[in-house]
Amino acid sequence: MALTVVSSFLTTAAPGQSELKSYASRVRSIDPADTDFSDLSGLQAAVGNARIVLLGEQTHGEGSTFQAKTRVIKFLHEKMGFEVLAFESGFYDCARIWENVEEGGSVQKEVVGSLFYMYATSVQMQDLFQYIQGQLPGGRPLVLAGFESQHSGAKAKAQLFVDFERYLRQSYPATIDGEWDLFRRLSLATFASRDYRPEAEEKDRYFEELFKLERLLESDKRVTDSLTSAPGFWYQVVASIESQTTRYWQRVKGNEVSVRDLQMAKNLIWLAEKAYPGKKIIVWAHNGHIAKSIAGLSVGSQAPPSGIDAFVPMGATLHRYFGDKAYCIGFSGAEGSYMNYVDGQIMTVPPKPGGSIEGMLSATGDAYAFVDYHHAPALLKQPLEATLSDYIAATGVWPETFDGLFFIRKIFPVVRTGQ
Repeated sequence: MALTVVSSFLTTAAPGQSELKSYASRVRSIDPADTDFSDLSGLQAAVGNARIVLLGEQTHGEGSTFQAKTRVIKFLHEKMGFEVLAFESGFYDCARIWENVEEGGSVQKEVVGSLFYMYATSVQMQDLFQYIQGQLPGGRPLVLAGFESQHSGAKAKAQLFVDFERYLRQSYPATIDGEWDLFRRLSLATFASRDYRPEAEEKDRYFEELFKLERLLESDKRVTDSLTSAPGFWYQVVASIESQTTRYWQRVKGNEVSVRDLQMAKNLIWLAEKAYPGKKIIVWAHNGHIAKSIAGLSVGSQAPPSGIDAFVPMGATLHRYFGDKAYCIGFSGAEGSYMNYVDGQIMTVPPKPGGSIEGMLSATGDAYAFVDYHHAPALLKQPLEATLSDYIAATGVWPETFDGLFFIRKIFPVVRTGQ
């Protein structure tokens, strides 16, 4: 998520490190190979009976957070019964990845080009992919899924309409006509370039066909076979295409990122209710997407936009829908560096000030810690400085944004495979 987008998401308090040290749960390790999970008892108690756990990240280029999340995921899968891992990556792409893996494909190979590239090609992610592969024979796999409403992966570009047309020919053969051809052609052109713009007359025909497909495919049925054989899956695909083309073709009034996040939330709700009913789901996404609210955060003297221009994160919709059955964990650190995923540059994060949440946690001396905001002391229920994204300081009452915080004192960047 680029800094320009992050800025659209959107003093110092007296030091209280002694109070925070007595409240925070010390975490011993972020090493995915460390399977003594006794240090995650505080996180376990905080998650409790939640069905959805959302794991955030400040950036898409921080290897320390990728490692920490991998260890937490192993814990949630092995000790707390979570069975699905849903990424901030293409809804269709990840469905096709998983079906290919179930048919004998390699997770590490299938994700390249189709899972978001900073995940697919970072060294610190390979342990997780190996873990997912290794769970397949055991009878309780960790299912890989995606909820992103944008179609940018190689599988979406090459195979989505092949699979979609095969489904329609089997179930609704009369839909394969000239208007279907136009819908496919304009969608694929949009997948290939955000700058693509069809003619006005084509746009009108396009949306007529899109709405026809949505009416045809809308279904309350649960998935009984593969995702790509279910009408509800293809409804979500078409709704995601609607979200993407509406945004890319500049047909949105107000904050267009909210349109993306709303459809991501709808895709996740569908996965939870129709594809994997009753199963416990881990969500992997950026802090800005999982946040329950950012309405109370300010960056310097700048408050976030309000009204139609306000950004409404995916997490806000999920929080309203699932209530206390969803628990969102923000990730942050006190100093170090990360990779800018757009240009590959290494960005330095100077030490955070002592009155910030990260500064106070750093002063405790713990390398890693978890803070449950649900039962936070009074110190954390007042406006404090902390960070939501790219380690940019913001001020707010953070229990209104996250349910909990995973703290890494010294962060480090990803290493890309092949480097």
